[in-house]
This record gives sequence, C-alpha cells and structure tokens, in this order.
Amino acid sequence: MRRLFWTGAAALLGVAALVALFALLRGEFTDTDGQILLSLGITLGAGATALAGLALVERDDFALLGWAAIVGAAGGYVAVLWDIWTDPWDDEATATALLLMGVLLLATTSRLLLRRATLEPLVTVHLVLSAFATGLTIWIIWNDGPTPDWWAKLVGAVWILAGLAWALIPVLSRSAGTSSERVVGRGPGRVEVELAEGETLVVRS
Repeated sequence: MRRLFWTGAAALLGVAALVALFALLRGEFTDTDGQILLSLGITLGAGATALAGLALVERDDFALLGWAAIVGAAGGYVAVLWDIWTDPWDDEATATALLLMGVLLLATTSRLLLRRATLEPLVTVHLVLSAFATGLTIWIIWNDGPTPDWWAKLVGAVWILAGLAWALIPVLSRSAGTSSERVVGRGPGRVEVELAEGETLVVRS
C-alpha cells in the first residue's frame, strides 16, 4: 500500500506539472486548470490521511483512530471534490472537511511517529488538545456572528500547544539515540518491523 501510494503521488505530481505547463504555453490560467490542480491536491492529501489510518489499523494500534482517519479522508475527499467542481462554493463545508482531514492526519502520524513508550502520554495530550481546538474552530467556521477576541486567542493558544505536543514526539523519541525503546506494534496480529542500523528487536509479552 505504501508503494502504491507513493507511485500514485508521483503520478499526481506529474499530472499537476503537465497542467501547469499547458497553462503556461497557452498563456492563461483558466478556472478548469485551477479545479484540476485543486482536485489533484485534495487527492494527495486524502490519500495520505487514509494511508496513515490504514497503518494504525494494520498494527492494531489505536485502530479506532485509524478507522476515523480512513472514513474522514473518504468523506472529506468527496465533500471537497464536489465543492471544487460545482457552484456555488460552500466555504463552511469545505473548510470543515479540510480541517478534519488535516487534524486526522496529524493525529495518526503522532501515533506513527512514536518511538518510545514513555512518550505515550504526549500523544494523548496532542489528541485531546487537537480535539478541543477542532471543536472550537468548527464553531468559529459556522458561526455567523462576530467572534470575541478572547475566543480567537483561546483557539490559537490551544492550536499552538497541540502543534508543540505533536512536534515534540519525534524530537524526544530521537533524543536518547537509537538505543532507546520504540513501539512498533501491539499484538495479537502481524506486525511489520523495519529496523534502523544499530537497532535490536525486543519482544515483550
């Protein structure tokens, strides 16, 4: 699946380059060109989100989050793609779909980037902060009235903390060197393990 995704990603980038070249040679950038490029972009983003979710499902590690990412990627992809090719543009629905796909991508990768069992609470912190910030942001997107200044500052602060928690996971995972523990999966079930140079696989019951 990973090879298939990267092959598809390369193909999408190639098509995007061709569209840009045709637009350049034609001397104008049409609405259809923009729609094609946006469609390619959302296809790549939704595919990455679904693949990250599938990786969690295959590991049987936070499988519920993995299924949420797969379903969210499929639903968001359809919603955004429909909005790209139809009129009028539904700003709220598209923004919500893009937000959810982005949050699910970060949430799944926060788990996939985990290399030390001691950092699992940090993943939980990221998930809680992201869920809270997402709820607040969706309220802002769909709220027709003015947003209080303190509310916007609160949302921004929560997003910053959520982003910090996500960024610290790979940084702290690598801080102890390759001899540190990292979680590669939980049984029962098959787990595909890729060891870096100098790493040793230890199986614990």
